[in-house]
Amino acid sequence: MSKRRITLSELKINQSYIQQIAEVIAAVIEFEVVIIDSNLEVIAGTGKYQSEIGFVYGKECITEQIIHKGCNFVLDDEPIKHQICKDCSQKSICQLKAAILSPIMLNEKVIGTISIFAFSEAEKTQLLDNRGKLEDFLSKLAALTSSKIDVNEMNIRLSIMANQFSAVINSIVEGIIAIDHKGYITHMNKSAEKLLNITKQMSGQHINEIFPEFSVPKVLKFGQQYAEQEIRYKNKDEQCHFISTITPIQKDQQIIGLVISFRSIGEMRKLAGRIIREDRKYSLDGILGTSKAMTTLKQKMQLVAATDSTILITGESGTGKELFARAIHEESHRKNGPFVAINCGAIPENLLESELFGYEEGAFTGASRGGKPGKFELANGGTIFLDEIGDMPMHLQVKLLRVLQEVKIERIGGVKPVWIDVRIIAATNCNLEEMIEKKEFRSDLFYRLSVIPFYIPPLRERKEDLILLLHHFLDKYNLILGKQITGFTQEVQRKMLAYPWQGNVRELENAVEYAVNIATSNVIDSSFLSNRVNDYFKQNPGLTTGEAPLTLAELEKSAIEGALKKFGNTRQAKEKAAESLGMSRSTFYRKIKELGLNAKIPKAK
Repeated sequence: MSKRRITLSELKINQSYIQQIAEVIAAVIEFEVVIIDSNLEVIAGTGKYQSEIGFVYGKECITEQIIHKGCNFVLDDEPIKHQICKDCSQKSICQLKAAILSPIMLNEKVIGTISIFAFSEAEKTQLLDNRGKLEDFLSKLAALTSSKIDVNEMNIRLSIMANQFSAVINSIVEGIIAIDHKGYITHMNKSAEKLLNITKQMSGQHINEIFPEFSVPKVLKFGQQYAEQEIRYKNKDEQCHFISTITPIQKDQQIIGLVISFRSIGEMRKLAGRIIREDRKYSLDGILGTSKAMTTLKQKMQLVAATDSTILITGESGTGKELFARAIHEESHRKNGPFVAINCGAIPENLLESELFGYEEGAFTGASRGGKPGKFELANGGTIFLDEIGDMPMHLQVKLLRVLQEVKIERIGGVKPVWIDVRIIAATNCNLEEMIEKKEFRSDLFYRLSVIPFYIPPLRERKEDLILLLHHFLDKYNLILGKQITGFTQEVQRKMLAYPWQGNVRELENAVEYAVNIATSNVIDSSFLSNRVNDYFKQNPGLTTGEAPLTLAELEKSAIEGALKKFGNTRQAKEKAAESLGMSRSTFYRKIKELGLNAKIPKAK
């Protein structure tokens, strides 16, 4: 006998119960009993076999043959004389006189054997004289053993499924409450407890203790799903509003309970704001701006988006360089491929090369097993956006130049090139030509990158777009924060136009978000502007008192007239015009009325 590495069997998992069966059999029939699993490991035993529990027999043993054949077997002679034992290496020293072996079946598969053995002539005579009864006894015990294991396995599977189901329910951000047909709570997930600020156990409580207005009989009577129903909850002094979905639980066409899922209206507003933002921003048409500079820029980008030429986007911080890069990708034939962005200035110099080009296993201490692909490989078939390209170290500029020339990369520690199909869009807020003169940037790389150069003008050079952006961000944060602010005072708009916006669109958005957060009235005045903006005008008095080249009303009127002229006068056309200006439909219609444009709207083409 020898030990070998084996996997855990069904009998091994239930070893304690199996040992009890072996001891019961031995006590009833007065023979030594051994139970062996399909790995040929002794799982349970009595007498001499109790000391052998854990040992594994060789494949030439009788048990292996019984497991293979799947039927009862009676050994009625000494092993040295029996054909079934001819290949056993232990047969010359085996003291066995006779045996009965019965397979244990589970789902039509042999998972082991129950065996009784005789080691003397008297035991042999007794065993063989009662072989029929003993065979039947062992077969029934084998069946009983397998049924017990089957039940245990089912219980284990049900327990695992219940744990998995509980984990899934508790991972959902929506609050979920299950009630029975009388309205008593049977289950509540973690999100529900958090949304309702409940710390005590609510199982067994009635749903009306949480939602007093909820009518259980009414919902049960109609037996249909209710979606987007508003429900209210009062927690101490706070009144909470939720949007809920109510789903009946049916059994045999009878409603036995309900599942109520709900989410706070405030969170849904935030989600809607994010969806609107994501839906708009990744297309050239979705980038707000009707100034001549922005219109011309978007038209040129539209033309080159279909090509694979390398693009260099320059502009100050906050002008939206990555936004334009993503829009170009979405307008290109590579739009179904990946868009991979990497900030060359945000990654330590010693890690940047491995991030860009990847590495092979064992390339350096701490390298992941199997290696790791770099950003260029991950972007294969799509676009790679190299932001802050001016911060790239000189030695990596050489390697990037080689990638541009040869259209292939080499991993760190690699010996074979990896061919890539990637469009490169680079961006920087640095003056690369000045850096070239200072020997801080390679001129050959600059000319390779700037095949198609684009400059995004700062916000202070396109003030025509500022009012549109103001209203867009106001609508956005009204939705997210649940506010109903209608606009800005004339003083605020004059300040916004005069302020230099060094952080450009990003700074403008932050300023509007701040103002909407702290506003206590339905119009934003100067008291709701950030200290940065107000302090600027304290240090520069008189900046907003002079006459502007165009009034605010004229700027808005010009933009709205241009949008109506472009899209037309139908309802759908007006919706498109509002979208192009970054306004909500209601704001757009209100502005048309305020500016007296109803009579001047051009006919649809």
